[in-house]
Amino acid sequence: MKNKWALITGASSGIGKELALIHANKGGNLVLLARREKELQELRGQIIESF
Repeated sequence: MKNKWALITGASSGIGKELALIHANKGGNLVLLARREKELQELRGQIIESF
């Protein structure tokens, strides 16, 4: 998945969040969408710190 882009909706929790983490772990680029901005920002921070 390296250098591949993924558009993930519902990324602030559940399956969307897990897919975002998996894709980031494999070196992919992400476009994340969610209704809950706070949770989305937390996920962003988690991804930046971890990968």
